[in-house]
Amino acid sequence: MGEEGIPVSDRPPQPAWHAMTADETIKALKIDENIRETGLSEAQAVQRLEEYGPNMMTEAKKKTLLERIWAQVANVLVGILVFVAVVSGARAITADNSDDVVTNWIQVGIIVGVITINTWIGIVQEGSAEKAAEALKSMLSSDARVLRGGQQQMIPAQDLVPGDIVYLGLGDKVPCDMRIINSANLACQEAALTGESVPIDKTIEAIPTPNGGDPNQTPLGDRHNMTFSATLVAQGSGVGICIATGDYTQIGTINPLVSQVEE
Repeated sequence: MGEEGIPVSDRPPQPAWHAMTADETIKALKIDENIRETGLSEAQAVQRLEEYGPNMMTEAKKKTLLERIWAQVANVLVGILVFVAVVSGARAITADNSDDVVTNWIQVGIIVGVITINTWIGIVQEGSAEKAAEALKSMLSSDARVLRGGQQQMIPAQDLVPGDIVYLGLGDKVPCDMRIINSANLACQEAALTGESVPIDKTIEAIPTPNGGDPNQTPLGDRHNMTFSATLVAQGSGVGICIATGDYTQIGTINPLVSQVEE
C-alpha cells in the first residue's frame, strides 16, 4: 500500500456484505466452502497477505519542523506580505522624517507578527491532526484468534487477511471488519463509528434492503450481522469471516480524512 494511503474517493466499491448470506460471502471471497471447519491454510494466508497487504492503517509521511513552516509560508498571500514588509523596511531606512521611520517600522512589525501567528496556528493544527491519527491507531487490536489449518491460534492482528475465520469473546477489540456467521448473544459497542450509546446485538442472517434500494445506503448501526474494526465486544461471543482489513475497514476510511485535514 502507498505511503500516503488510498484516497477514499479512489477506492473500489466494497460488496454489500451485510446483504449477503454466509455462503454468498464465502463465494465472494473466493475461499473454500468448508472454510468454517478448516479456516485458511498457511499458504493461502501468505498469498492473501501479499495480495491485500498487512492489516494496518497507512501512515502519512511525517514532516520536519522546517517542512511544516515552509508549508505555511509558501503561498502568494505570504509572499505579498513579505514584499510589503521589505518595502516598508527600505522606506524606514531611507526616510528623513522620524515619524515616517516609526510608521514604517511599525508596519514591518505588524506584518512579521501576522505571518508568525498564522504559521504557529497552522503548525498547531497539523500537530492536532497527527495526534488524531495516533489515537486511531491506538484503537486497533494487537492480536486476533483465528482458525487456520483446522487449528485455533493467536496471531498478530496485522497478519489478518480477508477470508480468515476470526473468533470474538467478551472484552475483545474487533481486529477487522467481519461478517458474523455464528453469534452467541454477541453484542458490540460501536459508538466510535455509529454514535449508538448502547451495544448493538449481532445476528447472522442477511439483511434485506427494503423496496429494492441500494444496500450500501444501510446505516452501519443497522448492519447487525457485521462487526467493525476497533469496536469492542460488550457481551457474548461469536465467529466471523474477515471481509476487510487495514485502510479498507470502516475505521480505515477515517485515516486518510485525518491526513487530508493535516494537508
